[in-house]
Amino acid sequence: MTEPERRPPPPFLYFILFLPFGATNGYIAVTIGYLASHAGVGDAAIAAMVATNTLPHTWKFTWAPIVDAVWTGKGWYVSSNLVSSLAILATGLVPLTSDNVGLLEWIIFINGLATTFVGMTTEALMAHLTPPDQRGRAAGWSQAGNVGGSLVGGLALLLAEQVDQAWIPAAAVAVGLMSCSFVLLGMGSPPHPDPRPKLGKILRELGRDLKSLLWSRAGAIAIGLCFLPIGSGGALGLFSAMAEEWHTSAGVVSFSNGLGSGLAAIVGSLLGGRLSDATERRRAYAISGVALALVTFGMAIAPHSAPFYVAGVIAYNLGLGMCYATFTGFVLEIIGGGAAATKYNVFASLANIPIFAMGLLDGWVAETYGRETMLWFDGGAGIVGAIVLLMIVAVVKVRRPQDVR
Repeated sequence: MTEPERRPPPPFLYFILFLPFGATNGYIAVTIGYLASHAGVGDAAIAAMVATNTLPHTWKFTWAPIVDAVWTGKGWYVSSNLVSSLAILATGLVPLTSDNVGLLEWIIFINGLATTFVGMTTEALMAHLTPPDQRGRAAGWSQAGNVGGSLVGGLALLLAEQVDQAWIPAAAVAVGLMSCSFVLLGMGSPPHPDPRPKLGKILRELGRDLKSLLWSRAGAIAIGLCFLPIGSGGALGLFSAMAEEWHTSAGVVSFSNGLGSGLAAIVGSLLGGRLSDATERRRAYAISGVALALVTFGMAIAPHSAPFYVAGVIAYNLGLGMCYATFTGFVLEIIGGGAAATKYNVFASLANIPIFAMGLLDGWVAETYGRETMLWFDGGAGIVGAIVLLMIVAVVKVRRPQDVR
Protein backbone atom coordinates (compact mmCIF):
# COMPACT_ATOMS: atom_id res chain seq x y z
CA MET A 1 0.00 0.00 0.00
CA THR A 2 1.32 3.45 -0.91
CA GLU A 3 0.67 6.26 1.57
CA PRO A 4 -0.66 9.50 0.04
CA GLU A 5 1.84 12.34 -0.21
CA ARG A 6 0.59 14.91 2.23
CA ARG A 7 1.73 16.94 5.19
CA PRO A 8 0.82 15.19 8.46
CA PRO A 9 -2.23 16.71 10.19
CA PRO A 10 -1.38 18.94 13.17
CA PRO A 11 -1.32 16.67 16.26
CA PHE A 12 -3.79 19.01 18.01
CA LEU A 13 -6.56 17.82 15.68
CA TYR A 14 -6.44 14.40 17.30
CA PHE A 15 -7.39 16.06 20.58
CA ILE A 16 -10.65 17.28 19.04
CA LEU A 17 -11.39 14.03 17.24
CA PHE A 18 -10.82 11.98 20.38
CA LEU A 19 -12.80 14.30 22.65
CA PRO A 20 -16.19 12.53 22.18
CA PHE A 21 -14.46 9.26 23.09
CA GLY A 22 -13.31 10.59 26.46
CA ALA A 23 -15.86 13.28 27.22
CA THR A 24 -18.80 10.88 27.34
CA ASN A 25 -16.99 8.89 30.00
CA GLY A 26 -16.23 12.13 31.84
CA TYR A 27 -19.89 13.12 31.70
CA ILE A 28 -20.97 9.74 33.05
CA ALA A 29 -18.31 9.59 35.79
CA VAL A 30 -18.48 13.22 36.93
CA THR A 31 -21.96 14.56 36.19
CA ILE A 32 -24.06 11.41 36.46
CA GLY A 33 -21.82 10.04 39.24
CA TYR A 34 -22.28 13.10 41.45
CA LEU A 35 -26.01 13.49 40.79
CA ALA A 36 -26.62 9.75 41.30
CA SER A 37 -24.78 9.80 44.63
CA HIS A 38 -26.99 12.63 45.86
CA ALA A 39 -30.05 10.78 44.57
CA GLY A 40 -29.32 7.83 46.86
CA VAL A 41 -27.66 5.51 44.32
CA GLY A 42 -24.94 3.33 45.91
CA ASP A 43 -21.23 3.34 45.05
CA ALA A 44 -21.35 -0.11 43.45
CA ALA A 45 -24.18 0.93 41.11
CA ILE A 46 -22.40 4.17 40.18
CA ALA A 47 -19.15 2.32 39.50
CA ALA A 48 -21.09 -0.21 37.42
CA MET A 49 -22.58 2.55 35.25
CA VAL A 50 -19.14 4.03 34.62
CA ALA A 51 -17.69 0.57 33.91
CA THR A 52 -20.54 -0.25 31.52
CA ASN A 53 -19.33 2.52 29.24
CA THR A 54 -16.00 0.67 29.03
CA LEU A 55 -17.47 -2.81 28.51
CA PRO A 56 -17.82 -2.62 24.68
CA HIS A 57 -14.19 -1.52 24.49
CA THR A 58 -13.01 -4.84 25.92
CA TRP A 59 -13.99 -6.75 22.75
CA LYS A 60 -14.16 -4.02 20.09
CA PHE A 61 -11.36 -5.65 18.12
CA THR A 62 -13.95 -8.16 16.85
CA TRP A 63 -15.62 -5.47 14.72
CA ALA A 64 -12.54 -3.31 14.08
CA PRO A 65 -11.98 -4.97 10.65
CA ILE A 66 -15.21 -3.34 9.48
CA VAL A 67 -13.62 0.10 9.86
CA ASP A 68 -10.56 -1.03 7.89
CA ALA A 69 -12.59 -2.75 5.17
CA VAL A 70 -15.96 -1.04 4.67
CA TRP A 71 -17.24 2.48 4.03
CA THR A 72 -15.12 5.57 4.81
CA GLY A 73 -13.47 6.93 7.92
CA LYS A 74 -15.55 10.09 7.75
CA GLY A 75 -18.76 8.09 7.45
CA TRP A 76 -17.95 5.90 10.44
CA TYR A 77 -16.88 8.84 12.58
CA VAL A 78 -19.85 11.10 11.88
CA SER A 79 -22.49 8.37 12.21
CA SER A 80 -21.05 6.86 15.39
CA ASN A 81 -20.54 10.29 16.95
CA LEU A 82 -24.21 11.04 16.21
CA VAL A 83 -25.36 7.82 17.94
CA SER A 84 -23.14 8.59 20.93
CA SER A 85 -24.50 12.12 21.19
CA LEU A 86 -28.09 10.87 21.08
CA ALA A 87 -27.31 8.36 23.84
CA ILE A 88 -25.88 11.13 26.03
CA LEU A 89 -29.03 13.17 25.41
CA ALA A 90 -31.13 10.14 26.43
CA THR A 91 -29.38 9.93 29.82
CA GLY A 92 -30.77 13.36 30.60
CA LEU A 93 -34.32 12.26 29.78
CA VAL A 94 -34.35 9.29 32.19
CA PRO A 95 -34.95 10.17 35.88
CA LEU A 96 -31.84 9.42 37.91
CA THR A 97 -33.15 6.95 40.50
CA SER A 98 -32.10 3.52 41.75
CA ASP A 99 -35.02 1.98 39.85
CA ASN A 100 -33.71 3.36 36.54
CA VAL A 101 -30.08 2.25 36.92
CA GLY A 102 -30.68 -0.76 34.65
CA LEU A 103 -32.13 1.38 31.86
CA LEU A 104 -29.35 3.92 32.20
CA GLU A 105 -26.77 1.15 31.96
CA TRP A 106 -28.25 0.06 28.62
CA ILE A 107 -28.13 3.63 27.30
CA ILE A 108 -24.56 4.00 28.53
CA PHE A 109 -23.65 0.70 26.90
CA ILE A 110 -24.96 1.99 23.55
CA ASN A 111 -22.87 5.11 23.99
CA GLY A 112 -19.79 3.02 24.74
CA LEU A 113 -20.42 0.89 21.67
CA ALA A 114 -20.74 3.96 19.43
CA THR A 115 -17.57 5.56 20.79
CA THR A 116 -15.57 2.45 19.86
CA PHE A 117 -16.01 3.51 16.23
CA VAL A 118 -15.11 7.12 17.06
CA GLY A 119 -11.86 5.89 18.56
CA MET A 120 -11.10 3.40 15.78
CA THR A 121 -11.34 6.04 13.08
CA THR A 122 -9.10 8.44 14.97
CA GLU A 123 -6.56 5.73 15.74
CA ALA A 124 -6.42 4.68 12.09
CA LEU A 125 -5.79 8.28 11.09
CA MET A 126 -2.91 8.54 13.56
CA ALA A 127 -1.34 5.26 12.46
CA HIS A 128 -1.48 6.10 8.74
CA LEU A 129 -0.71 9.81 8.75
CA THR A 130 1.77 10.30 11.61
CA PRO A 131 5.54 9.98 11.00
CA PRO A 132 7.35 7.66 13.46
CA ASP A 133 9.16 10.53 15.18
CA GLN A 134 5.84 12.30 15.91
CA ARG A 135 3.83 9.33 17.20
CA GLY A 136 4.45 10.21 20.84
CA ARG A 137 3.08 13.72 20.33
CA ALA A 138 0.10 12.45 18.34
CA ALA A 139 -0.57 9.91 21.09
CA GLY A 140 -0.30 12.67 23.69
CA TRP A 141 -2.82 14.92 21.99
CA SER A 142 -5.26 12.07 21.32
CA GLN A 143 -5.16 10.91 24.92
CA ALA A 144 -5.50 14.52 26.05
CA GLY A 145 -8.88 14.40 24.33
CA ASN A 146 -9.58 11.08 26.00
CA VAL A 147 -8.75 11.71 29.66
CA GLY A 148 -9.30 15.46 29.28
CA GLY A 149 -12.95 14.69 28.69
CA SER A 150 -13.51 15.05 32.43
CA LEU A 151 -13.48 18.80 31.76
CA VAL A 152 -16.74 18.36 29.86
CA GLY A 153 -18.22 16.38 32.76
CA GLY A 154 -17.31 19.12 35.22
CA LEU A 155 -18.82 21.85 33.08
CA ALA A 156 -21.99 19.79 32.66
CA LEU A 157 -22.24 19.35 36.44
CA LEU A 158 -21.82 23.08 36.94
CA LEU A 159 -24.63 23.67 34.43
CA ALA A 160 -26.80 21.04 36.15
CA GLU A 161 -26.53 22.99 39.41
CA GLN A 162 -27.90 26.11 37.68
CA VAL A 163 -30.91 24.67 35.84
CA ASP A 164 -34.01 22.74 36.86
CA GLN A 165 -34.38 20.49 33.79
CA ALA A 166 -32.03 17.48 33.83
CA TRP A 167 -32.00 17.24 30.03
CA ILE A 168 -30.33 20.62 29.50
CA PRO A 169 -26.77 19.58 30.56
CA ALA A 170 -27.10 16.35 28.58
CA ALA A 171 -28.25 18.27 25.49
CA ALA A 172 -25.39 20.76 25.81
CA VAL A 173 -22.83 17.94 25.99
CA ALA A 174 -24.44 16.10 23.08
CA VAL A 175 -24.42 19.14 20.78
CA GLY A 176 -20.88 20.09 21.75
CA LEU A 177 -19.46 16.64 21.08
CA MET A 178 -21.32 16.24 17.82
CA SER A 179 -19.66 19.42 16.56
CA CYS A 180 -16.25 17.70 16.79
CA SER A 181 -17.12 15.97 13.52
CA PHE A 182 -16.49 19.22 11.63
CA VAL A 183 -12.73 18.70 12.10
CA LEU A 184 -12.92 15.98 9.43
CA LEU A 185 -13.76 18.54 6.76
CA GLY A 186 -10.07 19.37 6.46
CA MET A 187 -8.72 15.82 6.80
CA GLY A 188 -8.69 12.79 4.54
CA SER A 189 -10.12 9.42 5.52
CA PRO A 190 -7.73 6.61 6.47
CA PRO A 191 -6.67 4.99 3.17
CA HIS A 192 -7.87 1.50 2.30
CA PRO A 193 -5.44 -1.14 1.01
CA ASP A 194 -6.83 -0.76 -2.51
CA PRO A 195 -9.51 1.42 -4.14
CA ARG A 196 -12.83 -0.32 -3.55
CA PRO A 197 -11.49 -3.88 -3.14
CA LYS A 198 -13.78 -6.81 -2.44
CA LEU A 199 -14.58 -7.37 1.21
CA GLY A 200 -13.35 -10.98 1.14
CA LYS A 201 -9.96 -9.93 -0.19
CA ILE A 202 -9.63 -7.19 2.43
CA LEU A 203 -10.51 -9.57 5.26
CA ARG A 204 -7.90 -12.09 4.06
CA GLU A 205 -5.27 -9.34 3.92
CA LEU A 206 -6.31 -8.12 7.34
CA GLY A 207 -5.99 -11.64 8.69
CA ARG A 208 -2.46 -12.04 7.33
CA ASP A 209 -1.44 -8.61 8.64
CA LEU A 210 -2.86 -9.29 12.08
CA LYS A 211 -1.38 -12.79 12.21
CA SER A 212 2.12 -11.51 11.42
CA LEU A 213 1.80 -9.00 14.26
CA LEU A 214 0.38 -11.35 16.89
CA TRP A 215 2.90 -14.09 16.12
CA SER A 216 5.82 -11.71 16.49
CA ARG A 217 7.73 -11.44 19.76
CA ALA A 218 6.83 -7.77 20.13
CA GLY A 219 3.14 -8.41 19.53
CA ALA A 220 2.97 -11.31 21.99
CA ILE A 221 4.71 -9.30 24.72
CA ALA A 222 2.47 -6.30 24.07
CA ILE A 223 -0.64 -8.45 24.51
CA GLY A 224 0.65 -9.65 27.86
CA LEU A 225 1.34 -6.08 28.98
CA CYS A 226 -2.24 -5.08 28.14
CA PHE A 227 -3.56 -7.24 30.98
CA LEU A 228 -1.52 -5.43 33.62
CA PRO A 229 -3.56 -2.99 35.77
CA ILE A 230 -1.29 -0.02 35.01
CA GLY A 231 -3.13 3.28 34.77
CA SER A 232 -6.53 1.58 34.89
CA GLY A 233 -8.04 4.62 36.61
CA GLY A 234 -10.72 2.67 38.46
CA ALA A 235 -10.98 5.27 41.23
CA LEU A 236 -11.89 7.94 38.69
CA GLY A 237 -15.49 6.77 38.54
CA LEU A 238 -15.94 7.25 42.29
CA PHE A 239 -14.38 10.66 42.88
CA SER A 240 -17.69 12.48 42.48
CA ALA A 241 -19.40 10.04 44.85
CA MET A 242 -16.59 10.56 47.42
CA ALA A 243 -17.18 14.32 47.59
CA GLU A 244 -19.34 14.34 50.73
CA GLU A 245 -16.86 12.27 52.74
CA TRP A 246 -14.12 14.75 51.78
CA HIS A 247 -16.43 17.66 52.80
CA THR A 248 -16.62 19.24 49.36
CA SER A 249 -19.41 21.16 47.65
CA ALA A 250 -20.83 20.72 44.16
CA GLY A 251 -18.78 23.69 42.96
CA VAL A 252 -15.56 22.11 44.25
CA VAL A 253 -16.47 18.78 42.66
CA SER A 254 -17.23 20.52 39.38
CA PHE A 255 -13.90 22.32 39.35
CA SER A 256 -11.69 19.46 40.55
CA ASN A 257 -13.33 16.79 38.38
CA GLY A 258 -13.98 19.17 35.49
CA LEU A 259 -11.80 22.12 34.56
CA GLY A 260 -8.97 21.24 36.94
CA SER A 261 -8.84 17.56 36.03
CA GLY A 262 -9.40 18.17 32.35
CA LEU A 263 -6.47 20.57 32.13
CA ALA A 264 -4.33 18.29 34.31
CA ALA A 265 -5.13 15.28 32.14
CA ILE A 266 -4.24 17.24 29.02
CA VAL A 267 -0.91 18.30 30.55
CA GLY A 268 -0.29 14.72 31.70
CA SER A 269 -1.03 13.35 28.24
CA LEU A 270 1.35 15.80 26.60
CA LEU A 271 4.03 14.98 29.18
CA GLY A 272 3.44 11.29 28.58
CA GLY A 273 3.76 11.81 24.83
CA ARG A 274 7.08 13.58 25.28
CA LEU A 275 8.27 10.88 27.69
CA SER A 276 7.27 8.21 25.19
CA ASP A 277 9.39 9.86 22.48
CA ALA A 278 12.32 10.45 24.84
CA THR A 279 12.79 6.96 26.32
CA GLU A 280 12.00 3.31 25.72
CA ARG A 281 8.23 3.24 25.40
CA ARG A 282 7.50 0.29 27.70
CA ARG A 283 9.65 1.88 30.40
CA ALA A 284 7.80 5.18 29.95
CA TYR A 285 4.51 3.33 30.48
CA ALA A 286 5.77 1.75 33.72
CA ILE A 287 7.08 5.08 35.05
CA SER A 288 3.69 6.67 34.43
CA GLY A 289 1.92 3.82 36.25
CA VAL A 290 4.12 4.21 39.32
CA ALA A 291 3.51 7.97 39.37
CA LEU A 292 -0.27 7.42 39.30
CA ALA A 293 -0.10 4.85 42.10
CA LEU A 294 1.89 7.21 44.33
CA VAL A 295 -0.77 9.88 43.84
CA THR A 296 -3.44 7.40 44.91
CA PHE A 297 -1.50 6.47 48.05
CA GLY A 298 -1.06 10.15 48.86
CA MET A 299 -4.79 10.76 48.60
CA ALA A 300 -5.46 7.85 50.97
CA ILE A 301 -3.00 9.19 53.56
CA ALA A 302 -3.94 12.87 53.35
CA PRO A 303 -6.70 14.41 55.51
CA HIS A 304 -10.22 14.11 54.15
CA SER A 305 -10.74 17.79 53.40
CA ALA A 306 -11.65 19.85 50.35
CA PRO A 307 -8.10 21.13 49.56
CA PHE A 308 -6.63 17.61 49.61
CA TYR A 309 -9.60 16.34 47.59
CA VAL A 310 -8.93 18.90 44.86
CA ALA A 311 -5.19 18.23 44.85
CA GLY A 312 -5.66 14.46 44.80
CA VAL A 313 -8.24 14.39 42.01
CA ILE A 314 -6.25 16.78 39.80
CA ALA A 315 -2.97 14.90 40.38
CA TYR A 316 -4.71 11.57 39.68
CA ASN A 317 -5.93 12.83 36.32
CA LEU A 318 -2.48 14.16 35.44
CA GLY A 319 -0.98 10.73 36.14
CA LEU A 320 -3.77 9.00 34.24
CA GLY A 321 -3.09 11.20 31.22
CA MET A 322 0.57 10.16 31.31
CA CYS A 323 -0.41 6.47 31.47
CA TYR A 324 -2.80 6.67 28.53
CA ALA A 325 -0.38 8.61 26.34
CA THR A 326 2.59 6.31 27.01
CA PHE A 327 0.41 3.24 26.34
CA THR A 328 -0.79 4.71 23.05
CA GLY A 329 2.74 5.62 21.98
CA PHE A 330 3.88 2.06 22.69
CA VAL A 331 1.05 0.52 20.67
CA LEU A 332 1.55 2.89 17.72
CA GLU A 333 5.20 1.80 17.61
CA ILE A 334 4.24 -1.87 17.57
CA ILE A 335 1.45 -1.86 14.97
CA GLY A 336 3.03 0.19 12.16
CA GLY A 337 0.63 0.75 9.25
CA GLY A 338 -1.56 -1.69 7.34
CA ALA A 339 -4.82 -2.66 9.03
CA ALA A 340 -4.29 -0.01 11.67
CA ALA A 341 -7.77 0.08 13.22
CA THR A 342 -7.85 -3.70 13.64
CA LYS A 343 -4.33 -4.04 15.03
CA TYR A 344 -4.56 -1.07 17.39
CA ASN A 345 -7.88 -2.24 18.79
CA VAL A 346 -6.60 -5.73 19.56
CA PHE A 347 -4.32 -4.09 22.11
CA ALA A 348 -6.80 -1.39 23.14
CA SER A 349 -9.54 -3.98 23.74
CA LEU A 350 -7.29 -6.12 25.91
CA ALA A 351 -6.10 -3.05 27.83
CA ASN A 352 -9.72 -2.15 28.58
CA ILE A 353 -10.26 -5.47 30.40
CA PRO A 354 -8.29 -4.37 33.49
CA ILE A 355 -9.91 -0.92 33.23
CA PHE A 356 -13.37 -2.50 33.30
CA ALA A 357 -12.40 -4.95 36.05
CA MET A 358 -10.73 -2.32 38.23
CA GLY A 359 -13.80 -0.10 37.94
CA LEU A 360 -16.01 -2.86 39.31
CA LEU A 361 -13.48 -3.98 41.93
CA ASP A 362 -12.90 -0.44 43.17
CA GLY A 363 -16.64 0.04 43.54
CA TRP A 364 -16.98 -3.21 45.49
CA VAL A 365 -14.00 -2.42 47.74
CA ALA A 366 -15.33 1.10 48.41
CA GLU A 367 -18.78 -0.14 49.36
CA THR A 368 -17.51 -3.11 51.40
CA TYR A 369 -14.36 -1.76 53.10
CA GLY A 370 -14.57 2.00 52.63
CA ARG A 371 -13.26 4.54 50.16
CA GLU A 372 -9.86 4.96 51.79
CA THR A 373 -9.20 1.22 51.45
CA MET A 374 -10.30 1.47 47.85
CA LEU A 375 -7.57 4.05 47.18
CA TRP A 376 -4.91 1.74 48.67
CA PHE A 377 -6.24 -1.13 46.57
CA ASP A 378 -6.29 0.94 43.37
CA GLY A 379 -2.74 2.21 43.84
CA GLY A 380 -1.41 -1.19 44.93
CA ALA A 381 -2.71 -2.84 41.77
CA GLY A 382 -0.89 -0.22 39.69
CA ILE A 383 2.40 -0.78 41.57
CA VAL A 384 2.21 -4.55 41.05
CA GLY A 385 1.54 -4.07 37.35
CA ALA A 386 4.44 -1.63 36.96
CA ILE A 387 6.85 -4.01 38.74
CA VAL A 388 5.89 -6.87 36.43
CA LEU A 389 6.30 -4.62 33.39
CA LEU A 390 9.75 -3.42 34.49
CA MET A 391 10.83 -7.04 35.02
CA ILE A 392 9.74 -7.84 31.47
CA VAL A 393 11.60 -4.81 30.13
CA ALA A 394 14.73 -5.92 31.98
CA VAL A 395 14.82 -9.50 30.68
CA VAL A 396 13.18 -9.40 27.25
CA LYS A 397 14.56 -7.71 24.16
CA VAL A 398 11.87 -6.75 21.65
CA ARG A 399 12.64 -6.43 17.97
CA ARG A 400 12.40 -3.09 16.29
CA PRO A 401 9.00 -2.09 14.77
CA GLN A 402 10.23 -2.56 11.19
CA ASP A 403 11.06 -6.20 12.01
CA VAL A 404 7.52 -6.79 13.25
CA ARG A 405 6.01 -6.02 9.89
